[in-house]
Amino acid sequence: MTTFFDTIKRELIITAMALVVFLVIFFVFNLPYYAYFLGSGIMLFIMVIYWFIALSEFKKQQRLTSQLKVLEQEVQQLRSKQTQYQNDIESYFLTWVHQIKTPITASKLLLERNEDNVVNRVRQEIIQIDNYTSLALSYLKLMNHETDMSFTKVTVNELVKPLIMKYSIQFIDQHTRIHYDRSDEEVLTDVQWASIMIEQILNNALKYARGKDIWLTFDKDINVLSIKDNGVGISTADLPKIFDKGYSGYNGRLNEQSTGIGLFIVKHISNHIHHQVEVDSKLGQGTTFKIYFPKVDKMNEL
Repeated sequence: MTTFFDTIKRELIITAMALVVFLVIFFVFNLPYYAYFLGSGIMLFIMVIYWFIALSEFKKQQRLTSQLKVLEQEVQQLRSKQTQYQNDIESYFLTWVHQIKTPITASKLLLERNEDNVVNRVRQEIIQIDNYTSLALSYLKLMNHETDMSFTKVTVNELVKPLIMKYSIQFIDQHTRIHYDRSDEEVLTDVQWASIMIEQILNNALKYARGKDIWLTFDKDINVLSIKDNGVGISTADLPKIFDKGYSGYNGRLNEQSTGIGLFIVKHISNHIHHQVEVDSKLGQGTTFKIYFPKVDKMNEL
């Protein structure tokens, strides 16, 4: 802007000097002054039009420059997001490959040995492979925003019972006691995503409450499913970070099966399907996760 006005200032000085020179010529040669004033008026009129056009072009150029800067910033942001996305995917799948190799190797070793209860132990490893695969697919869908919702009425038992059956071998093998009072109360939810949420929390409880107890209860008055264990618990320092991607905390460092992705996915799903998730835990005493299912009338408003 300063450069533009400097140019206008120089042109004004030149124009003024030209008018003075013409005035001197008219005075020296005793020419009629009306011709001078007419010529000066025409000259000033042309210069005003020129300056108006120049100002319009300058403003247009300024707008284009500003828009170009905005576009450059947006492109840079997109590139940064793309790079971050690629790094996230690469980092997660390197972790996933590392994690999935463990149950595969364990299954191969079990099959090579002639030991009792091989079938059940291999089944446990297959469940872990299935869980890691489910995590990977869920993670990809969440990262690509391919998370269409389909809400239907379903009983709590229809959500919980299949998961208990799926992990029944692990409950028995780890001597972990499951306490579940059948609930036929209906909730309105996306069955696929709600099941993934419950499974990840249940799987988390299985990791850190081996040989202890897990309780699944549903409070129909407030539409809350609680998953409680009396396992190792979570430290006060780790508790605010457990839903962060890749964060496994002190307990995760002690458990080689921890990926730090399961609870991250739980949080994203809870935000997506509007099911609030709360956690309360004390180190050495256990952990309680609560999933709040919305009331039917509230879901109709969403």
